[in-house]
Amino acid sequence: MHTYSQHYLPRLQAYQDELLQRLELLVNIDSGTGQVEGINQVMTYLEQWLSEAGFAVTLHDSAGFGHNLVARLKGKGEVRLLLVGHVDTVYSPGSVAVQPFEVRDGLAYGPGVIDMKSGVLMGMYALRALLDAGFEEFGELCIVFNNDEEVGSPGSASLLRKIARQVEAGLVLEASRSLEVVTRARKGADKYILEVEGVPAHSGAEPHKGRSAVIELAHKMIAIHNLNTLYPGVTFNVTRLSSSEPLNIVPDAARCHISVRAYTEEGLNMAAGALEKIVAGCSVPDTRARLVRMRGRTPYRATPEILHLVELVQEEATALGLVITAESKGGVSDANLLMEAGLPALDSLGPTGGGMHDLKREYLHVDSIPLRGALLAGLISRLCLSESTGQEQ
Repeated sequence: MHTYSQHYLPRLQAYQDELLQRLELLVNIDSGTGQVEGINQVMTYLEQWLSEAGFAVTLHDSAGFGHNLVARLKGKGEVRLLLVGHVDTVYSPGSVAVQPFEVRDGLAYGPGVIDMKSGVLMGMYALRALLDAGFEEFGELCIVFNNDEEVGSPGSASLLRKIARQVEAGLVLEASRSLEVVTRARKGADKYILEVEGVPAHSGAEPHKGRSAVIELAHKMIAIHNLNTLYPGVTFNVTRLSSSEPLNIVPDAARCHISVRAYTEEGLNMAAGALEKIVAGCSVPDTRARLVRMRGRTPYRATPEILHLVELVQEEATALGLVITAESKGGVSDANLLMEAGLPALDSLGPTGGGMHDLKREYLHVDSIPLRGALLAGLISRLCLSESTGQEQ
């Protein structure tokens, strides 16, 4: 078994100072989903750096979200690969002023530092290590950096699906919790709106004529929450409660949102059936309920093709002294979308850290970047030097 990762590690270590300078630049730009000015500013820097590396870069505007970036570079080999990352964060405008980029005791902090601006840059520098070493044995290297992953990639999904059909494998640069962990499966997610209609009445003069939509919804929410104990691997989360507001009127309208996640499509459909039964029942007479299902991310499953990618990255990791474990995750990413498009993809190939979606806690292990970058470069080499993504060397 021949490995390649160890050859790229010194290059990634040499790039580290420049990478961190660029990371500080990107993290210190507010780029929450929908903050178009900041998103486009980040994309402009990425466009410049990738162009300097020899990639042909195009920007694709998405209404309300800003630019998506596509970069392509043709080589002399056969295998076409897609690297995917996002530049949007979950944070509101002004977050950089509250927690600007800083490094303390080997950890970097700042909005989006691990989710996932460091992964975006690590992917770029892993490709630079390959190119600087004279590696040309790829058919095409494609990169997509999108701007709306944190809200389910509604504007960039069609672009990702289109490019997914043009390549043999996808490599997703989301962060990992450990140097020795990648992701082989993720839950799918559906969203629901549950609306209850009651009967209004004056709450002081004739409350007996009213039928409270709020109370009916409360019964249904408790029943939905109890489903968490009935279906292993399926989760139900009730949120976003609202109702009619006059204090002297028995509420005639109430609604909530429900997030359902499962590792299989069968699990999502089983959850749909259970919710429909709850909605069909009635605890407060004369109330009516309506449930609307909105399909979200398709489950990202550990197919044989994905397990082959896991085997390759495990072998490459041995050259770096790492023992890789492939995990299943409850959170979703664009790996779900690539799976839906029929593309084998390996996820969580980025650097390590934690505290995601918490401005004061989000952090990056700075020293993980060269190691995980070398691992990514080695994996790309292995894939490209095989006759196909499904055949071992």
